[in-house]
Amino acid sequence: MKRRNHVSPTRPRGCRDDAQTRGGGDDFRPISALPIQNLVDILSRLPFKTIFSCMCVCKKWKDLILDPEFAKLHHARAPASLILRSRRHGRRRGPRSLCLLDLEASDICSPDAAVKFSPDFGFPSGNFEIVNTCNGLICIRHFHSPNDIRITILNPLVGDSITLPLTKKKHRSYVSSWFGHSPETDEYKVIQFVQQPSRLMEAEIYTLGKGTWTSIHGGTLPPPVDLRCHDAFVDGCLHWIVNDPSISEFIYCLEIGRELFQPVPAPPHLGPDDKNRAEDMVLGVLAGRLYFFEYPLGDHFDIWVMKQYGVQDSWTKEFILRNPSTDLIWYRDLYRPLSLLRNGEILMAHKSKAMVSYNPEDRSFRFLKIYGIQNFEANPYVPSFLSPRNIVNGDNTSSSNIQSR
Repeated sequence: MKRRNHVSPTRPRGCRDDAQTRGGGDDFRPISALPIQNLVDILSRLPFKTIFSCMCVCKKWKDLILDPEFAKLHHARAPASLILRSRRHGRRRGPRSLCLLDLEASDICSPDAAVKFSPDFGFPSGNFEIVNTCNGLICIRHFHSPNDIRITILNPLVGDSITLPLTKKKHRSYVSSWFGHSPETDEYKVIQFVQQPSRLMEAEIYTLGKGTWTSIHGGTLPPPVDLRCHDAFVDGCLHWIVNDPSISEFIYCLEIGRELFQPVPAPPHLGPDDKNRAEDMVLGVLAGRLYFFEYPLGDHFDIWVMKQYGVQDSWTKEFILRNPSTDLIWYRDLYRPLSLLRNGEILMAHKSKAMVSYNPEDRSFRFLKIYGIQNFEANPYVPSFLSPRNIVNGDNTSSSNIQSR
């Protein structure tokens, strides 16, 4: 009489019992015998490249990894990264490269720190731009005509994307767009700031899952001109510099949960006479905090960080970046801080579409050569396995699935 192999009732169906294949004895417990919550906890701590391999083990593991709750747990533990998109040179019309760069790697210039996606990673053909990223989702804006601008949300890690319906208001121009998540309402929203002849602030907002565009107004507050270059979203609010001498405040924000415009206290050293230099001021986020700096006329510029959100006295001069050469002219948008590296250096995007790091200890700049990609634009990114199709709840967006590697 043949002895029946014992199969643990907690083993995910469809997974092979490693005890059989490896000849283990009674003391050997395969990972498939772990309780589901323990398995999820282990998987969520792995590098995302390893998680890709785990998705191929069995259908049960793949379903666990693609579950929205797993996506939230993994995203909270995922390393800070960048999405790098190559730029075309001259008449080249080949597909652009898309690369994910792990900023917590021991050497971000090594091949192990970069993951290059296949050419067909799901972006639409034609003229488009990356707007920003949020919770592992990438927002892009593609142009069919001046009055036909489509917004797509995609995640190249899972190969899913959704395209928002067009607004019903025709013949409108938009100065900037943005995509974000409200921690208070747990809603994802796309915002398009409208170009108005009257200079009155108007923004169109699409809440994913509700399926409709709505409009809000900000009075005489001028709309932000370029959010794509300076993504300053923190504490549920989107921030920008107000470039209007008639408005005394330097910084305004849109609280996307309540959809309210409101001023934010600026660094205390700014006064009315500094309004004429608003074009040289930049906002962003470093280590989860709002930062401010302005391009200087001298040999250095200061990065101010708001240590306690909404409190003016908490603005602190955190970094002083000094010009390494008297021959180097610091013009507007030469550098844009992106992240703080593990070694204490400040990673910055350079005007030449390259990457540089600044060492505050010896005040040195270092140009970085990223493996497999050059002449690129960079966007902050944290990997996630969240599918955009899981947050629309069947509204009237169109969705698709792509093959991503």
